[in-house]
Amino acid sequence: MTAAVPGQNGPSGLRAAWHAHLPYDAAIPLNQRRWIAGEGSLTARLMSASSRFRVTRINQSPRPPFADEWRALGLIRPVPAITREVLLICDDVPAVFAHTIVDPYRARRDWPFLRGLGNRPLGGALFVDPRVRREPFQFARLTVHHPLRQALQRVLPAFASVPMLPARRSVFRRGGGAMLVTEVFLPDLLTRAAPPNIGAGGTRLPRRIDTHHKEARPA
Repeated sequence: MTAAVPGQNGPSGLRAAWHAHLPYDAAIPLNQRRWIAGEGSLTARLMSASSRFRVTRINQSPRPPFADEWRALGLIRPVPAITREVLLICDDVPAVFAHTIVDPYRARRDWPFLRGLGNRPLGGALFVDPRVRREPFQFARLTVHHPLRQALQRVLPAFASVPMLPARRSVFRRGGGAMLVTEVFLPDLLTRAAPPNIGAGGTRLPRRIDTHHKEARPA
């Protein structure tokens, strides 16, 4: 069995169990598991599986992190951290809700691109920088009461009817800075065919990925 990483989230004391491996759940079919467990840039994989890809930024501001988040970053107390939330959208359908928090003490020095990122995907900056290191994934199944689900439901209320959404997170490090990226996988990826897992070093991103369109293929 895999030991869970407990974290107390929000005033209600709810807990999310984060595991080193994606737990078995009949509600997570094989195709979606391939999306969740795939290495490399999720942005690049979503682009390869869609004709049109875009990012919509929901929020980017200092916010108090959840208890298991600030501990994951190695902070000694829950000070407000730079928080960025976006939707990754394939063919006009939301596919992933991404929630990122950044160590506020080192953000300007080690993550200088954050301020001007706008609606461009984070992966476009992380996966082209050789100084960025990614730690192993942790996985969880989020119920409707989890704070990340509630943040998503404020933007897309229809997802309140989905009992469970799978999620993963990992810490990125650059210099002395740390960034925790959590990705919540939405029902679109139950059926959108997952591309082959080509590994962390094999995903290349085009220069312009804020509004990506595939070229039409000849009939």
